Amino acid sequence: MLDLNSFHHLPQLDPLLDEITSATGGLVIVAGFDARPHLERVTMASGRGLLYGIVARHALAAHPHTRTAVLTEEKHAQLRLPTRSRAQIRILSPRSDETYGDLLKRVTASGYSQVFAERFSQECYDAALDAALRDRLIVTQMDTPLAGRWVARQVQEALDERARIRGLRAVIAVRRIETLCQDCKTQDGASWRAIGCARCSGTGRRGQVSVFDVWRAHGGAEPTETPSVLSFLEYAQELAREGLLAQTDVNEMEAAQFYRMAHLVSSGERHTVRATQSLRSQVTELQVAARTHEQQYLASFALQQVGHKLLELDTMQELAAYVCRRAHDLCGADRAVLYLLHHDQTAEIVALNGWDAKWLHTRVGYQELFRASGVGEGYSPFEGYPPGIPTRAADVEGAFVRAGMRIPLIAQREVVGAMIFHSTVRKDFDAREAALLHALANASAAAIQRAELLDSLRDKIEQLETAQKQIAQKERLERELELARTVQQNMLPHQFPLVAGIRFYARNEPARQVGGDFYDVFMLEGDRVGLVIADVSDKGMPAALFMALTRSLVRAEARNEPSPEQVLQRVHQLLLEVAEPTQFVTLFYGVLDTGSRVMTFVRAGHDYPLVLRQKEVITLRGVGTMLGLLSRDEIILNEQMLQLERGDRLVLYTDGITDAMNEDEEQFGRARLQEVASAYLDAPLEHMGDAILDAVAAHQGQAAPFDDVTLLVVEIS
Repeated sequence: MLDLNSFHHLPQLDPLLDEITSATGGLVIVAGFDARPHLERVTMASGRGLLYGIVARHALAAHPHTRTAVLTEEKHAQLRLPTRSRAQIRILSPRSDETYGDLLKRVTASGYSQVFAERFSQECYDAALDAALRDRLIVTQMDTPLAGRWVARQVQEALDERARIRGLRAVIAVRRIETLCQDCKTQDGASWRAIGCARCSGTGRRGQVSVFDVWRAHGGAEPTETPSVLSFLEYAQELAREGLLAQTDVNEMEAAQFYRMAHLVSSGERHTVRATQSLRSQVTELQVAARTHEQQYLASFALQQVGHKLLELDTMQELAAYVCRRAHDLCGADRAVLYLLHHDQTAEIVALNGWDAKWLHTRVGYQELFRASGVGEGYSPFEGYPPGIPTRAADVEGAFVRAGMRIPLIAQREVVGAMIFHSTVRKDFDAREAALLHALANASAAAIQRAELLDSLRDKIEQLETAQKQIAQKERLERELELARTVQQNMLPHQFPLVAGIRFYARNEPARQVGGDFYDVFMLEGDRVGLVIADVSDKGMPAALFMALTRSLVRAEARNEPSPEQVLQRVHQLLLEVAEPTQFVTLFYGVLDTGSRVMTFVRAGHDYPLVLRQKEVITLRGVGTMLGLLSRDEIILNEQMLQLERGDRLVLYTDGITDAMNEDEEQFGRARLQEVASAYLDAPLEHMGDAILDAVAAHQGQAAPFDDVTLLVVEIS
């Protein structure tokens, strides 16, 4: 689980956070400003989301048996919570008929005593504070650049009843500030400054650090009368004394914030103007599209009725009469002739409407019906009288034959006939009317051929073939998973380098067929040994692929760079470029000099390794964040060194050991791990490793494993 070690923070922040999250009721707001892509020159991500997750996990740890709800607008909550706590946690999203504030009100009324809300806007103020006044603990986050007491004031001024502000317990605000370049900074008296170098492009600033502002409610005092117990300025002053910030930056911190706010306001105004213009244009386009869609809907509804009616008709005469009536209703075509093709390449008039019935059953040649233009699959204009019907004068016929349209009848991809429509009123058919006639003709062809029966039979055949393919695919996938397990296990070293004075023990047990844990031991130049243990997010095949990628990158970079910190910095950057944005890895990488027995290491968010030395157990607590998730500016990696002695044993493990739970949901824990390892310190190395894993299995009992288990032990003799 991540904690405040993910930030470079001052020690006074820990007790404040513990005090705030240990309360059984109240509203706790985590405040910070999201980065704006169109204002990237003056705004930067505050790290609010990461801090919100830390506060939520602290609250959950303080109240482990409390009914908890996580509110999110997505299907899956972005808040990462410990696996062991998920049994009492319910993830909820707003229904289609309710707002986010309605959801918060519904959840607190349903008996949830602890609520983590991923968004906090004005619609949520009343519901959140009412719940807080009823001893509900509400932890939420707010997108704002304001400090703690000003966030409290903003909330109070938006309330209908200002007394509700008593439910606000605390505001924890966070910002990011550029740090001094660690390569060119110098101390000038009591303060620090940076003169600029190639690493910082001459700016004297490289990297970022978080500053915090913590405000707590104090009795019945107004928010504006209660100062922050730890302000941005006080926090920044402490960082300046540590040499992370320049004093001039601290002095101008508020002025810089005002500048960013002014820039944001002016940019927001410009953005609003552009958005308004764009919305007006979109409204006009939507209105035009709405009218078009309405016409299309009416036409589609009419054609649907035609399709149902055609299935009820039995004779060609009834079919032609109905088609002609619908053609007149849809687009004014008052005459129609229907031709069917025979095997001798002649076409017969089998139905007509608007023409003299004596021309029924007249036959014409295929070429006469389609003429030189060919069949095609679409409609085409048709001039003159239909084939098989003699041309007559208008006074004899009763009207002039004006607009004409010929449409082939195609069923099962074969031409089975044609329909010719005419109007004695219109001069031509526009594109929409022609398309409707085309659709009407297609419906007629379907009725003639009764294609529905064939389509249904074809669908059933395709479904059977699909089911057979799915069965074969499932069997092939199972074989591939077994092969993947074998390949993955073969990737892990089972024979270790022969190094004088050093012995190794390692075991890996995936929770599924394939897993995301891995360990590695490899030789480097200068009689140095690389030691790696890592835990990839997720499980199964995606985790296995990400594990293989990470292992290959670490090995490749380790041979080019002696510094573990630089190796992991490079691996992190490569993972950001090639891996999925939701995947990350916690990793420990150490380089052991076999001659001096000095180990240089970096702990990138991984579980704390242990060094067993006689009666002493040393925990390696290097500060570091996981790889592959945070941006380059947010990642923190701290390289440390440790002098190992003869008889020392270095125990590296993944959280599948410490987080292993029995049927009572009790974790194995680091304390048991230390106890078992210490008890077997004088035993052979293999006996210690087997004893640790046997103890985990005995503790777990019949409970199903929830995570991969990996153990690597190094003995210095």
